Amino acid sequence: MVINIDITSDVMCPWCIIGFKRLQKAMKKFKDAVEFKIHWQPFELNPRMQDE
Repeated sequence: MVINIDITSDVMCPWCIIGFKRLQKAMKKFKDAVEFKIHWQPFELNPRMQDE
């Protein structure tokens, strides 16, 4: 079985990182029965944020 996962994430978002770590944990649990294909979509939480 193949499960396609679309992830929309901001690389600077700490909650996105936490969510991905939890997803990795779940995928590890089912790695023998399921093939996971991840497709990343970029997203800026604050596109008007200035450079430091």
